[in-house]
Amino acid sequence: MYDLAKGTVPADIYDLDDPEARDLWDSMRRRRWALQPEQDRFAVLCDRWDNLYYPQSFTAGGASHWADHESARAGSGMAHISVNAYPPYVDIPAALQSYPPVENMIPNEASNAGRQTATLVERIYMAWKEQIGLEELSHKACVTKCLYGRTAARVTWNTELNYPVVDLVDQPRNLYLGWKSTQYEQLEWSLYVSLVSTDAALEDWGLHCAESRDKDGKPYLYIVNPAWTGGYDTSVAQHGGMSTDLRIEVCDYWYRRPRKNARIEAGKPVKFETWNAIFVGNYMVKNQRHTEYRGKLPYVPLFNSYIPGLPEGRSSLHDVEHLLREKDERLSENAQMIHRAIAGQLWQLTGPEAPATAPAGLEPQPNRVLAPGAGNRLEAIQPWMPEFQIEQFLTRLDRELTDISGLNELMRGMAPPQVMNSGKAISALVSNYETRIKMPRDLYYKWRLELWELAATLWAEKTPELRDVIDEAASLLLQSPSLTPRDDAEISQIALNMKEGKLWSAVRAMDRTGVDDPEAELDLIREEQTDATINPAAVQVMVSLMAMLQQMKQQMPQGLAEQGGQAGAGMAEQMAMMRGTSPQTEGMPSLNEEGLAPETPPEQMPGNTPEGAAMGAAGPEGTLPPSQMLSQYQIVEGEARPRIVGQQEIQREGG
Repeated sequence: MYDLAKGTVPADIYDLDDPEARDLWDSMRRRRWALQPEQDRFAVLCDRWDNLYYPQSFTAGGASHWADHESARAGSGMAHISVNAYPPYVDIPAALQSYPPVENMIPNEASNAGRQTATLVERIYMAWKEQIGLEELSHKACVTKCLYGRTAARVTWNTELNYPVVDLVDQPRNLYLGWKSTQYEQLEWSLYVSLVSTDAALEDWGLHCAESRDKDGKPYLYIVNPAWTGGYDTSVAQHGGMSTDLRIEVCDYWYRRPRKNARIEAGKPVKFETWNAIFVGNYMVKNQRHTEYRGKLPYVPLFNSYIPGLPEGRSSLHDVEHLLREKDERLSENAQMIHRAIAGQLWQLTGPEAPATAPAGLEPQPNRVLAPGAGNRLEAIQPWMPEFQIEQFLTRLDRELTDISGLNELMRGMAPPQVMNSGKAISALVSNYETRIKMPRDLYYKWRLELWELAATLWAEKTPELRDVIDEAASLLLQSPSLTPRDDAEISQIALNMKEGKLWSAVRAMDRTGVDDPEAELDLIREEQTDATINPAAVQVMVSLMAMLQQMKQQMPQGLAEQGGQAGAGMAEQMAMMRGTSPQTEGMPSLNEEGLAPETPPEQMPGNTPEGAAMGAAGPEGTLPPSQMLSQYQIVEGEARPRIVGQQEIQREGG
């Protein structure tokens, strides 16, 4: 029987005795320990940034990020001020950098079919983005990278939802990244290390944990082979004397290796495959190939800044910590000086016969008379107050903070009224800050682009019928948006002018102004323009134009014909509604039938009727006489305007 209390372990429970598992474990361990010194340094920095962003130490006055200082100890008699102003230097840049970009799907083939396919891909992308909550996830990613300097997202295929999902790594200290080369452009392997409870190991993988102790007496957990079930009691394993605070390590290891039976020749590239192995303690629960990644890894790293030659980013708190700490110390010292000055009034006994020591009780009291002695007097000692220009010094520190971080008074919500009332000043300050965050925004937009490219790769591999559409039909284009409403208005005006000047199409103008689906928006515009109850003038123009073209026996323009075909019966109903809004006119058959304007028979043309001939309406060879008055509709600037045209022959002298 296996005795949990004594910690005796059967010799056959270790799964790592399998040669393949042992080799893979050794390879993963060597790679991990090669990066361990750098990872330990980064973990120390993460703890430091956590303490500044959300201090967990408390003094008598409240939360403090420098509670280890001697001034914070109780009874020290020193003032201790902690200015917890670090979160804005993380939250404000993260909020502005995560502002959604202007996204458009550009067709890879310049044709109508290519543009239609790109529209479908764009709709798929927008729906997928809403399903996974990409905007909220992106904001969290920007907060994490601004705080720690880097983060990453993992893209995996969800078999239940049947589309790719994205998970954010909010603790980058647990993520090990191995790069393919010193250019740091492509990952070679990745390892995410986490700790889980015994219940989680049993629930997720069906593994039983046992407790033992190392040579130093420290307890640790290991996995009991599930194949060994002789007399094993789950309730004992969970509650039989094991430490409740112990966790077992889980290693999620992604790596690349050459294809099986790949032919290796000098000078020719070899294709690699993506594999994933999961180790829970001493047990390997998975080692599986993932062909859907096409040799890539599921992690997409995101850095807060670009540091040449280094695969890491810099925290937003990296350069402001020293200045804020200086503010804490100088404010504390100034407060201590003021406290000592007002703690109590000091007195001295002066005079020719003043004793060396003052008598007991010789201290001014309310409603009491003192007798310091003949020729003696009590004088107040004016405390020495060095005139430190503390406000000017703090203003200088604030200026240095603005110079480093770029967060001016407007960004921090401390701008004076004269700035808030000036649109030009606001635009100038925002524009200056946009320049400061251009590199982080470019890195962030590239990260979003790589997320979609990896998700499209998974989609194409898991759904072969969409492979040609998602994988090859269109490319995602991202453009940096403006951060001020004034810039939005200017961009809209530029797009309008370009469209009215026939330099841009309506679709491109909508794309530039941030419309998610221009084609769907155009469908809505067509629906409104053909609704007589909303736009009667537009419907009148269409009715007049169609009637005019039919009378002239001209072919209807392609756009108008397609619009009529798309609208179908709805277009006819709108025209009938338009005709129904005005009374019917007798003797005009063109308004008696829906959707048609019949041709006037020749015998009914002016001059060919008996009445017209009797009045002399017919001209030479049946043409209109010079005095005939015609009623016509003229389309001017998109509006139908009636007019009466008269033809009067000009009489010449002697003619």
